[in-house]
Amino acid sequence: MSKLFYLFFLLGVLNSPLAWAQSTTGVATRTCGTAQLREKLTRQQPGLKLRQERVRKVADDLLLAGRARLKQPVIQIPVVFHVIYHTPEENISDEQIQSQLQVLNEDYRRRNADTVNTLPAFKKLAADTGIQFCLATIDPTGKPTTGITRTYTDSLGFTTDEAMKFTAKGGHNAWDANQYLNIWVCNIQNGFLGYAQFPGGDPAIDGVVLWYQTIGKFPANPYVSVFNQGRTATHEIGHWLGLEHIWGIKDFGCEDSDGITDTPPQDNANSGCPTGTINSCNNSLQGGDMYQNFMDYTDDACMNLFTQGQSAYMQAIVSSARPGLLSAVTCANPIRADFSAADSVVVTGSTVQFYDNSIGLRATDWQWSFAGGTPASSSVQNPAVNYSKPGRYTVTLTVKNGPLSDTQSKTAYIFVTAGEPRIYPNPAHQFTNVELPADYEVENILLLNSLGQIIRSGVPKNALLRMNLEGLASGIYYTKIILTNGRVVTKKLLVLQEQTQ
Repeated sequence: MSKLFYLFFLLGVLNSPLAWAQSTTGVATRTCGTAQLREKLTRQQPGLKLRQERVRKVADDLLLAGRARLKQPVIQIPVVFHVIYHTPEENISDEQIQSQLQVLNEDYRRRNADTVNTLPAFKKLAADTGIQFCLATIDPTGKPTTGITRTYTDSLGFTTDEAMKFTAKGGHNAWDANQYLNIWVCNIQNGFLGYAQFPGGDPAIDGVVLWYQTIGKFPANPYVSVFNQGRTATHEIGHWLGLEHIWGIKDFGCEDSDGITDTPPQDNANSGCPTGTINSCNNSLQGGDMYQNFMDYTDDACMNLFTQGQSAYMQAIVSSARPGLLSAVTCANPIRADFSAADSVVVTGSTVQFYDNSIGLRATDWQWSFAGGTPASSSVQNPAVNYSKPGRYTVTLTVKNGPLSDTQSKTAYIFVTAGEPRIYPNPAHQFTNVELPADYEVENILLLNSLGQIIRSGVPKNALLRMNLEGLASGIYYTKIILTNGRVVTKKLLVLQEQTQ
């Protein structure tokens, strides 16, 4: 990194309004405490190592027999967030938790927007795991719950001594580990972003622990950090579902393995945000290090996939070591319709892919209605619809399971325009123009860096906004066009500043 680039980067961060709102404690490299916790628990519990080896063997046997995949296409795992706080800042908001849940569902279903960044060598290996997460709606006593508990503690912070998992020690007791994924959110003092217990351990401490500053995605997560996109939870839940770090179990270099056949050998952890091909183990024929994998140590914005092998292994773990989750009914009341579109702002002639995101009891019947679309209705779960004329169109979904049903309608949800925004020049160095279609009603235009920080903003007086780029470091930026109806259109901008001698 050049000194000039670094200076502009620091100025960009310090001048960001967000930078003055919240700051982190300076954690610059991903630190996961799962391996250290396993070593500690193995010393304390003589039978733990054997139990966990048996868990791995059963899962491996299911994979070899071709019986790892679960019968149902998608499994929903009920989650309870135990927020343990000493200060108001540590008592994170419901919005932040909802944001984290959205990140998990996007990452585990491969619906995360940054799948477009997956390196070509690994696109064919990337997988939808078939695993979703929902906030529990029923607690262990059968009473309704929000899926969030909040506990004030006198403790200034916690370590891997597991005190946050016991009410008597200033934390909160685990809910039944056979029915719930317990996630403890607290202030971790020993520098870890989070850690998890592998399958086969003590149910009283089973689950995931996360540093409160890693929960959710910007802007719901207000912290200026390379770990503010919610991927720490994605990584740690991978451990909870049996996955090892991608470089292996024992840190033995290229001879080590994570036990997954389609992850290339890797000498050690990758950190930061690598680019191009890294061949730490002469693995160029396999695409090099898979540093974009959720089980590596790269920054949140630079990881984006699980592999098919990892997906199959997690399914095998649920089937064999966590089978209670298959019959958990703690998300099943009530059935709630929800859906999303791959893109809600499109040009005429576009085909839009819709996704059923309904939660609760699994739907067995879907009835869609698409104003202005072809087809105008559908009974498939995830339909594709073509829009041939400009306008704003309503979409309605009704889901059913036996006598239970729920309907959600989103008015003017699909915005079909006669054209699309243009960003030019792109690449740019002194300025760029944002040219808008005539039917766009714009509230604001933002320029964000790769950390999600607002660098520039402006309101166009007509269909053209000229944005000054002087003083910005070279790199990838994102132009966010915020429409008056709340829709957001994002365009990538490459800034290439002239090199100083």
